[in-house]
Formats: sequence, C-alpha cells, structure tokens
Amino acid sequence: MNIQRRQLMQAGALAAASLAAGPRAFAQGSFPNKPVTLIVPFAPGGNTDLVARTFAVAFGKALGQSVVVDNRGGGGGAIGANLVARAPADGYNLLVAGGGVVAVLPEMIKTPYALSNFTPLGLVNKSSMVLLARKNETRFRNLKELAAYARSADGKLTAAHSGPGTPNQLALLQLESLLKAKFTVVGYKGAGPALVDLIGGQVDVAFDQITGSMQHIKAGTLQALAVVGPTPDPALPEVPTVSQLGLGDIDGTTYLGILAAAGTPKDVLDKLSAALQQATKDPQYVNTMREMGAVAQGSAPSEFGRILQAEQTLAQQAVKDGRLKAE
Repeated sequence: MNIQRRQLMQAGALAAASLAAGPRAFAQGSFPNKPVTLIVPFAPGGNTDLVARTFAVAFGKALGQSVVVDNRGGGGGAIGANLVARAPADGYNLLVAGGGVVAVLPEMIKTPYALSNFTPLGLVNKSSMVLLARKNETRFRNLKELAAYARSADGKLTAAHSGPGTPNQLALLQLESLLKAKFTVVGYKGAGPALVDLIGGQVDVAFDQITGSMQHIKAGTLQALAVVGPTPDPALPEVPTVSQLGLGDIDGTTYLGILAAAGTPKDVLDKLSAALQQATKDPQYVNTMREMGAVAQGSAPSEFGRILQAEQTLAQQAVKDGRLKAE
C-alpha cells in the first residue's frame, strides 16, 4: 500500500470514527432530529465552500433542522469524500462535491473509496469558470498576451488549480494544449488557498469558478482574462470567452451537488432529496447564487447520477490514453 493511500485511509478512518461516536439517530426519533453536516472536501474560501455555506441556510430551513458546514480539505478532496463514504449511512453527514472528487479522482489515484460508495441526492448549482490573474499583472493583460508570454517563458509560467481531478485542473490542461504552451502547474487543497497565492504573487494565473472569484474581481485584487463557454457569462458580460479569441474552446461549465453514503435508507434519502429541491428554489439562495455568478440548479438524484457516471467514463478513457494523470 503506498504512503498516499495509507494516509488517506488513516485520516478517513479517524474522521469517520469521530462521526460515529454519537448514538444512532434512528434510535432517537424520526429524521432529522439533530444537525446535519455538509462536508466540504476543500479548504475554506473556495467555490465549494462558498456555495455550501449559502446552501446550508436554505437546506436547513427546508429540513427544519440546523445544517452545519465542515471543511475537511486534503488529498485533492479525497479526505473529505472518504469521511462521508465511511461514516454511518444515516443521512447526517453529506458530501458537497462535483464529479472531480467522486468520479474523476478515483480513476487517477488509488483513493480508499469509489463512486459506488455514494448515493447522489441532486445538483445544487452550476457555474462557469474564469481564467484569472492579479489585477496589477503587467506581463499580460489578456489571453492573447498570456499565450505569447507562456510560449516564450518555456514552462516558467505558474498556474494554480484546486486539486487533482478538479475541473480547474482539467481546464488548465486543455488551455496548455490550446495555447501550445507549457505551464508549471501547482495543485492546492482547494481554490481558496490557490487564490490567496495568486493575489500574493506566488503563482501567475489560475482557473476558478466565477462563484469563488467574483468577490476578488469586484474588490479589484484579481482580473478576469477570459471565461469558458460558448457565449460571455452574464456575470461578467464584458469578459471575452476563450472561443471568441479564436483559440478553440474549453469545456468549463461546472456544477456541485450533494451526496450521501451508499446504503442510506430510502425514507431518509427521500426527505433529503425533497429538501434539496425546496432549498434550490429558495429566493435568497437563488439571488445569492446569481450575485456570485452562478445559477441555482436543482435536479433529481437520477440526473446527478447520470452526470457522475458520464464523468467517470470520460476519466477512465482519459487515464487510459495518458491524457489525465496525477501530478
């Protein structure tokens, strides 16, 4: 067993043990009779964290119970994901994630969990990605200038992402190919720390979801070089898309959803799914997502499941072809 896998299993086992220490909920009454925890598998401050904290308020109202957010970053999201996979399947510990953590990462490295260890509850939002640089960056002020600089820098341009298998990493790989350039790619334990280092000048560029970076763009600490998608994003209408610049396109629409541990009782899953649907229609949640540059996007569990299965299939083929590998 390699060191990384052993560390992930040990960390997940300890965290799961702490969650299991309390008495079983079903012995105490109907679900939910105690706070529900949303596990964010990344450090605070990034897209997943911000969406989870906003969603938790609406989700709590829909459930009639407190919902708390617990950040468990590390291992590209594997620490937090494994915590939920190994926790009691009682619906009280849920994972906030997209396909990168549960469908792509297990195909890249030997995680102590698989997609089959989770049951999708539904989507909660979707967002476009944006390529970012510091506001006071002088070497390049747009994507075409970045392309020229990256080609001349011979691998010295540093590009940050939020972890292996995340859409941010996949977008950087696609951008390298489109620009015919080489980056020095730096992975972080979430988008929050990556953006902190970008603002501080430790890295040159980063991809992030608009939801996680809008506050920094508005504050004037970061600038948007380009957005990903066929048309400009309504949240940043003045920022061109990668395809508009004649450089090809990048698949960059991202999403987040909620997952429970496999084996969670159907009646609990039904209550959670119904509350999720109600929460994604909550006016405050919808408005906050819009302000963050995202769309409140609820779905049935089956739709989220189909998306995850499709991402897993693509990841398996990409790993087989050598296009996707752990750094």
